[in-house]
Amino acid sequence: MQVSIQRPDVPVWDLPVRLFHWALVACVTVAVATGLFFPANWLSVHVWAGASIGGLILARLVWGLTGSTYARFANFTLSPSAVITHLRDIQSGRVHREGGHNALGAWMVVTLLVTLSLILLTGALMLGGAFKQGPGKGFISFATGDLMREPHELLAYALLAFVAAHIAGMAFESRRSGENLAKAMVTGRKVAGFVPATRSFSARAGLAAAMVGLAGAGVVGAGVFANALPPKGVRAVALDAGWKTDCGDCHMAFHPTLLPAQSWTKLMSSLDDHFGEDASLPAGKVAAITAFLTANSAENSDSFAANRFRRVDAERPLEITATPFWTHRHSELADAVFKAPPVNSKQNCAACHGDAETGTFAPQQISIPQETKQ
Repeated sequence: MQVSIQRPDVPVWDLPVRLFHWALVACVTVAVATGLFFPANWLSVHVWAGASIGGLILARLVWGLTGSTYARFANFTLSPSAVITHLRDIQSGRVHREGGHNALGAWMVVTLLVTLSLILLTGALMLGGAFKQGPGKGFISFATGDLMREPHELLAYALLAFVAAHIAGMAFESRRSGENLAKAMVTGRKVAGFVPATRSFSARAGLAAAMVGLAGAGVVGAGVFANALPPKGVRAVALDAGWKTDCGDCHMAFHPTLLPAQSWTKLMSSLDDHFGEDASLPAGKVAAITAFLTANSAENSDSFAANRFRRVDAERPLEITATPFWTHRHSELADAVFKAPPVNSKQNCAACHGDAETGTFAPQQISIPQETKQ
């Protein structure tokens, strides 16, 4: 009679490694969903998911230096010869069970950490420069932030490809070795009989906590300080009382950064035929409002709106809603949305943009009234 001997499970992945892994899975899922599939007004959730990923990476880097045996980067097999040997084992069908990551798995961990770090960097630059939000807003120009938009998106798609490869590789190795690797990352245990690590380490939890605490405090402190700085290239606009009342009596008082100075000058010089109506004002008021609008026009600000609205339509240079950016950004909205209350017209920016009067136009402040969707 044949007797099967069941080998015991032994601990491999410690609790911090497992918590990091599954917390990272959750945060990356939220970041990808809100960045690629959800509306723009989910930006705050996207940013917080990214910040959480940054904190997790910091903790993992520290634990890779102070954690237990298989958490240590010192036990990652990253040499080219180890990769070649592992690929030959796969080709020949030879099973060489590792206690921690095999050579390809170790390289995947490094690739994911580097890719995520680059995504965080480009995202922070884009947030601070293009949207004038976060710790980088006081240092980063719109041009720099806007330049990061495409790399940030391309890196996100690269991350999805790497994650897919990671899952496929894990499934393949689980079947090849007969070890459920996903389960091992839950329980922290693997079946005995694998090749032990070349170096053994004891976890230094106290040192790790101190390092993470000090680094985290430094990052948070610097972030709070930087976040208090005024946005680079965006000066505080003292709103002109005449502009607010005289222009706002008939329509929303459009922020001066929404058109270039030339358009404002031409518009204010033809108030007797203001889009088919006589909106004439006393000469003194016209001069004061014109000075306010041109001094704070799109050319004089580095805000998101100013950079987007500098380019006007050649045939309709006085119409904000005719600018290339406005027409492109609102192209998916049906005309019925603008006609339905409480929007009522394309000129009523404040109906959907909670910060329209300040000229900020943050994605988080976009909210299309439910009444327009009925």
